[in-house]
Amino acid sequence: MSNVSPYTRVIADCLHSLSDEKQDDFVCDTKQVIQLLINMLQGRMLEHIKQRVSSYYKIEQEALNEEFSVCLIEVFAEIFGLFRNKFEETPWLVNEIARRIVEAETRNGSKTERSINQMYLSIFCKYFEYKNIEKIISTLQTDPRIQRAIISAIPSAVPPKSQQFTTFARN
Repeated sequence: MSNVSPYTRVIADCLHSLSDEKQDDFVCDTKQVIQLLINMLQGRMLEHIKQRVSSYYKIEQEALNEEFSVCLIEVFAEIFGLFRNKFEETPWLVNEIARRIVEAETRNGSKTERSINQMYLSIFCKYFEYKNIEKIISTLQTDPRIQRAIISAIPSAVPPKSQQFTTFARN
């Protein structure tokens, strides 16, 4: 798991600590672990969006500064509010999504960027009924703070506004 996101590693650790065989050996506060798991899921989803943006614009992820991350958190606040409500209504969903992420990102030999992108799109659509991914992309495209952070990170010319995020949404 050396090339796996730190978020995904913590998600895997949380799942392991919640597993039946582990609970006998390790006394943990299940409620705290689940809260950590939810936070890590949100963090991994934001990290994935950041990866997609940096890939689309062909810039290093590190070039997208803290302002970009803060803006992403603010843009996704409504979506993550929906996540938390959904997790309260269907607590089993936390483990289900966590397992899907860990399996997809740690699978040997079949890890492709495209399949991971599809998995995240599937999570938004299937579990959160957020079928209009274009709304998310549109929000990212129109938020001036996010656009400034992206523009400041791009070493070369920015694609014309009509091309921004169109392939980002499809990949």
